[in-house]
Order: sequence, then structure tokens, then C-alpha cells
Amino acid sequence: MTNTKKAILAVAALAIQCVCIGWLIWRYEQVVRHGTEVRFRCEAYDPYDPLRGRYLRTTVRESCTNLLIEGEVKESWRRRALYAKLEQGTNALWHVTAVAEAPQSDGGIWVKRERTSINHLLNWSARGRGIDESWEDFEKRRKASPLAALVEMPDQLFVNERLAPKAEKVLREATSAKGKGAVAVYRVKDGEIVITDIEIDGVSVVEKAKAAKGDSDEE
Repeated sequence: MTNTKKAILAVAALAIQCVCIGWLIWRYEQVVRHGTEVRFRCEAYDPYDPLRGRYLRTTVRESCTNLLIEGEVKESWRRRALYAKLEQGTNALWHVTAVAEAPQSDGGIWVKRERTSINHLLNWSARGRGIDESWEDFEKRRKASPLAALVEMPDQLFVNERLAPKAEKVLREATSAKGKGAVAVYRVKDGEIVITDIEIDGVSVVEKAKAAKGDSDEE
């Protein structure tokens, strides 16, 4: 292969990569601009990605026993791609009310989640056995609990490098305080869901971090 052909192939490969990245960015922007806003209660911590920088990582997991899946539903920790139906509760927060192998034609808001596992509800709602309960009795109680799907939502919100430590502190204080908590804000459109913010008492965690004492000069 000549150097000219190699150069052409390299340019073509780079062009394809640019088109793919551009498509992902355009699709993300479409969801953010035109999607329905939904909110879930969350917790968060602050890891570090050496390639992409600092981000706040939320924990948003919803369990649902309404499984609209054909055939026998078996217990399994294996994560699989399923669709979750989102509905707003009375407290303005949203919840997963059904899980199916494909979106249902009921007019609801359905999103595809790649990381969904199915197991007995007791595994998530009651961690561990009773103080005086034998392992045999606990296993019987666990097996008797209904099967449920554990749905995980997008969990990474990238923030300013300098603000990330303060934002993480603000989040930890909010999620550890009794009666308080953080809310992850998402946008949903055409089966896709993206995270756009994390709020505390209705205020963005980024704004909270900026307003914190000693950080007023950070951007």
C-alpha cells in the first residue's frame, strides 16, 4: 500500500470518528433542549476520570415489581437492556412504575436502560436478616419476596475541575443531613435519558459550590 493510500485511509478514519462524535453531541443536545425534565432522589460522590476530568457521580436506582416481560421471569444478577416507564409522584419526584422488554403503547414515558438486573425485592429493600433470624429462615423470606427489576439511571455529571471538591462536599452534607437530600435532574426524549444537573433545595449544586465561603472567585 502506497503512502498516499495510507494517508487517504487515515483521513477517512478520522472523518468517520468526527462524524460519530458529532452525531453523539447533536443527539445529546436534542435530548437536553427538547426532552421532558424528570427528577430522582440521589446520593453522590466525587471520583476522578484522568481522561475526562472531574465529575460528580450520582447513585440513582429504582426498584419496580411491575415486570411486563413475556415468559417466566427468573432471578438473575446479570444486567440486561430493558425499558423503564417513568411517572411523576405527588412530591414532584419521578419513579419507575413498570419495566418491559420494549416500550408499551400506553402514552407513557419509556427509557431504555442497559444496566437493569432482576432479583428478589428483599435483596434491595431489606439488607440482611433479622438479629435472631436463621439463614434458612432468611432465605425462605427472601425467596418469598416478589421479583423486581433494579433500574440504574445515568450517573456522571461533569463539573469544573476547581469546583468539584466543594460540590462534592456540598452533596455529602446534603445527603447525610436528616430530612434533606440531593435531586438528580434529567431530560428524556425518544427513549433516551441524560443527566443535566444535581439540585439541592431547588438550587444547582454548582451554584451552591460557588456560593460557599471562600469560593466566590471560582468559575
